[in-house]
Amino acid sequence: MLFIYFEFETNFFLIEACFNQTIAVDLMYLVVGSSLNVTELKFLKVLTLILAISATSPLLAQDILYSDSLKNAFPELPEEQQTSLLWTLAREYAFEDSSTTVEIIGQLEKAEQDMNKESAMKLGIQANLLDAASQTKEAKKAYALAIKRLLEVDESQKAAQLSIDLSTLYGLHGEFDSLRLFAKKAATVFTAVNDTLGLIPSYSNIGRAYQLMGQFDSAMVNFFKAIELMEAYQPSPLYRKIHLRYEGNVFNNLGITYLENGDLTNAIKFYLKSAGKKKELGDLTEVGNIMVNIGGVKFEEGNPIAARGYLDSAAFYYEKTNHALGLLMCKSNSAAVSNMVEEYKEAVYYAKEGVDIAKRLDDQTNVALNYIHLGTAYWRLGNKQLSKTYLDSSAMVSRAIDSKRVMNEVQNLRYEFALEEKDFEKALNYRNEFFATKDSMYQTQKSREISELETQYKTAEKEQEIAFLAQENQLKEATIERNTFLLIGLITLIGLLMVTFYFIRFRTKQQHQAVLQEQKIRMRESQMQAIIDSQELERKRFATDLHDGMGQLISALQLNIQSMNETNGDHDKRDQLYSNSTTLLSDIHTEIRNIAFNLMPQTLMKAGLVEALEELTHRINRTEKINVQLSVYDLDERLPELVEVSLYRVIQEFLSNIMKYSQAENVYLGITNHEDELVLTIEDDGIGYDIENFKISEGNGWRNINSRVNLIKGDLDIDTEHGRKGSSVVINIDARQIERLRSVERIDI
Repeated sequence: MLFIYFEFETNFFLIEACFNQTIAVDLMYLVVGSSLNVTELKFLKVLTLILAISATSPLLAQDILYSDSLKNAFPELPEEQQTSLLWTLAREYAFEDSSTTVEIIGQLEKAEQDMNKESAMKLGIQANLLDAASQTKEAKKAYALAIKRLLEVDESQKAAQLSIDLSTLYGLHGEFDSLRLFAKKAATVFTAVNDTLGLIPSYSNIGRAYQLMGQFDSAMVNFFKAIELMEAYQPSPLYRKIHLRYEGNVFNNLGITYLENGDLTNAIKFYLKSAGKKKELGDLTEVGNIMVNIGGVKFEEGNPIAARGYLDSAAFYYEKTNHALGLLMCKSNSAAVSNMVEEYKEAVYYAKEGVDIAKRLDDQTNVALNYIHLGTAYWRLGNKQLSKTYLDSSAMVSRAIDSKRVMNEVQNLRYEFALEEKDFEKALNYRNEFFATKDSMYQTQKSREISELETQYKTAEKEQEIAFLAQENQLKEATIERNTFLLIGLITLIGLLMVTFYFIRFRTKQQHQAVLQEQKIRMRESQMQAIIDSQELERKRFATDLHDGMGQLISALQLNIQSMNETNGDHDKRDQLYSNSTTLLSDIHTEIRNIAFNLMPQTLMKAGLVEALEELTHRINRTEKINVQLSVYDLDERLPELVEVSLYRVIQEFLSNIMKYSQAENVYLGITNHEDELVLTIEDDGIGYDIENFKISEGNGWRNINSRVNLIKGDLDIDTEHGRKGSSVVINIDARQIERLRSVERIDI
């Protein structure tokens, strides 16, 4: 989809043009109506068709990169590389040749020994096949599930590659936030494993998302990051074509961004770079599309001759690849441009070729349009009889396919040519026929133009027409006077209804606000109660630890000291009691450290959240009851104290619940600091639980978690189900909220 702007007199119009030129020109007529003369309409039609074909250039296209010789060479590769190559081949061919994809999947099943990895990869390839079949909803679900499975089997790079595919799918369907989000997630993984070839499309997709959202500066930054990586990366022969495709796509996206930002010089510069890479890759159809894009730029610069030159270049590449539809558009647009610049012999040449191609494609609309180009050219060349023959043929074809738009163009030309021959009667008839098919919204304009023609060419009827119009005006005035009283009554009634409506709405709004205020008060009370309960629970636990742990140890130490006074000179017994006392003192010291750690870890206060979590996970893993894996990305500085303490307590609570109830063996704990948010992820492979029962349970766990998350204004999302293997918890905190808390800390200091 492309937005096309053009100017007429003092008004600006916007058309949303598709590749289908019939729709584009129909929309153009709908906007401008009859306010343009024939010459202006032809000019706008040419502009629409040239820019519409530019929209066919695929922005995030998939293409086949591997020859049969490369597929046959893969058995000679080391075994560890065969699976990755088959995975890449299957995903590439999924968008072009599903039968070849099935064949490659069979080879993949033989090469991959790990059944879980094989299953996850096949699920990812199935997502690609659904994507290629335009089953968007099913493809999104399959991508998400495949990414999750690949992460579970420690295939993060393959999961990131699917994230790029998923981001591309979101971008093609206008979901630009998701396009950016999944591309950023992929970039995080590729950065962690130093995968430069994966980072190039990641930054390209991030830049494309910003460009589609109109944030050109951010788009440029990411595109040039991708270019910097491309220039530094030296691909192996196996991945040379992938690298070429990435280069072509990034340069093409950068050209589009410069074009939308009004920098036509740089737009052409990067279009040509993209064309060079696509030509080297062997994708000549894409080279043709880029030539059409440049032709559109030249047309916007006011250089139709240069635009036609690039259309000829596009036609050359389309002929090489038998791209008949693209070739037809080039010939039709070149014919229209030639008529515009008064090179009528060239227009005849292009239009005849356009007719031949349109007939082969059975495209009757383009047959009729090229007949119009021929009729225009032959008229200007002086062969009026042949011109009329072509216009009659165009009219006959347009009637057969019921194309009123093409028929209107024919009638417009006939009207113009009749005026040139001073055959005013025919001109009036042609003009009447033109307006006969127009929408009722143009009736006033039609009546005005017809009246002007009749005044000019039928002066004898002028007085009679004036008398008729005077009688009609008198009748209208009488009707208006009669309806005025009805209108006043209607306005009064509407006013009363509006007053009543706004009164009811005001009352409803007041009641709604009262309910919301009451809910806020209850929520605040609930949070305060949760905090109080949490504090009381912590005090009870602290008292229990002191009584059961410290109290017993101190009592034992006291007995040892008393016994030492009663040894009656028995040195061996005294030494034994002394050794026992030393051991008890060591145990007391350990107990004090454990109690202090549970109350508030010193590591958290002194070194921050990351080191505190490393200490916590180390303590848990040391028990050998469960394995906790901690991953932290892009968190280079400490968070505000409130955020660190809140996240630490929330993580403690969830880990405690997992160890008590989930029967899990492994837990993944991840913290990722994105540009616009901080994301905490907790995943386990346990049996799951009923989230509603957790929320209404008698314990304070849920209330404590909810209070902590609300305290730092985070978003909490729990994905679990009783009996289903695996649970996940995601907490998102806006980066702006973190900065606000950091500012408050500085003020307090």
